[in-house]
Amino acid sequence: MWKLGRGPGGNKFFWDFIKSKSKISPSAGVFQVNGVNISEPEQVAAAFSEIFSANFNSVTNYFPFMRRRPPGPPPPTLCDMSVSAACVYSKLKQIKGNATAGPDGVQGCVLLKCAAALAPSLARLFNCSLQQCSLPAGWKTAAVVPIPKTGKKSLLENYRPISMTSLVGKALEKIVRDRIQHFLEENKIIPDCQHGFRQKRSCTTLLCKMLDKWAAIVDQKPGAHIHAVTLDWKKAFDRVPHDRLLSKLSYYGVQGNILRWTGSFLQGRNQYVVYNGAKSELREVCSGVVQGSVLGPLLFTIYVADLPAAVKAQIAQYADDVTLWKQIGSAEDAGELQDDLDAVFAWCASNGMELNAAKCHVMDVTRAKNALHTPYTVGGAVLEYNDTDRILGVHVSNDLRWNKHTDIARGKAAKVLSFAVRNLYGCTPRVKRLAYLTMVKPLMFYGTPAWHPSTQCNIQKFE
Repeated sequence: MWKLGRGPGGNKFFWDFIKSKSKISPSAGVFQVNGVNISEPEQVAAAFSEIFSANFNSVTNYFPFMRRRPPGPPPPTLCDMSVSAACVYSKLKQIKGNATAGPDGVQGCVLLKCAAALAPSLARLFNCSLQQCSLPAGWKTAAVVPIPKTGKKSLLENYRPISMTSLVGKALEKIVRDRIQHFLEENKIIPDCQHGFRQKRSCTTLLCKMLDKWAAIVDQKPGAHIHAVTLDWKKAFDRVPHDRLLSKLSYYGVQGNILRWTGSFLQGRNQYVVYNGAKSELREVCSGVVQGSVLGPLLFTIYVADLPAAVKAQIAQYADDVTLWKQIGSAEDAGELQDDLDAVFAWCASNGMELNAAKCHVMDVTRAKNALHTPYTVGGAVLEYNDTDRILGVHVSNDLRWNKHTDIARGKAAKVLSFAVRNLYGCTPRVKRLAYLTMVKPLMFYGTPAWHPSTQCNIQKFE
């Protein structure tokens, strides 16, 4: 245990040790498929491959994105770009030495240590790719690793597919992403309510902005009611239709070779699932933006950039996490919010997305004694009211007090602290400090600019 937290690879030894002691790894698990338990790696990999492929959107004949442009000069466009060796060098130096290699087997340590020698040749290769609007087939093949979400670990549906792709291809993705993102931000194309995958934006900035508005309303008017609807999409990243995404990119000004290169990046992809050393068969990827890629998150924010224009209520977005809210003072206000929910449902239908009504909830944010539970529906399904809703990892109560979130955060932190005490009792203070800072403290203080345990009782719980 002396290696833990020490030397160049000390942190890796630390996390390998923690992983070996934890019981959260699915690698030795038993999974349920159609009522039958399976555990053989080959069977599990094939089952994951089947369910991940079922998430794709098989419908491709969506109408191209069309919107009337306001009168005035033609909008700016981004059509071409070139890559310098210096730019490639800077991206290679950002690669972590222990980064997981993609299917091509190129290791991160090789790209990092040989950056100066490789940069000129890779710059020529990248420019050739951009000019010919095509990518090598190896860059469009992904090894998919199932990552558990919340819920039972024995259910395949509770896993997210994260794609491991070529590190060389990712370097080019970073260059293209930076150029497109600069163009979008410079021309204010991404709506201000979108906080996902943007510089100087985060989950915390969204929560701060939204909760500040809520607090101002209920503090100024003690009897005020805000109805906040948290929306959940089914497999949002996997269902994006490629043709409609490309038509939106073109509308926003990303055209020419960059648009065609992006089309090549999206289309003609393949993937296989890797589980505990076993590999599934190769399958075609017919829709979606790649989870685990560099360019995918930006492409998704572009795809949903027109959603706020479809509603009149306030909207807060972090990628596919959407909260729609409105102050409710009359039946007309509630009717307008229902109209907005209908508009979101219609937007989903025309954009190949699907709402999961069972996971969409309403919260009546108020300091009033009497609740105001107006019924709302999504696609005919009546939404359930919650007194507390988990928004971007923070449990927000309808009275804007933080007792519930404090208890949950403290409980999680105490559980992890107990695990660390049991397994690191013989380690140095440096290792124990590393465990506290990386495993315990983030659970207690995540998002604290947006919330805080302000009462003496909650402060004592943390102490």
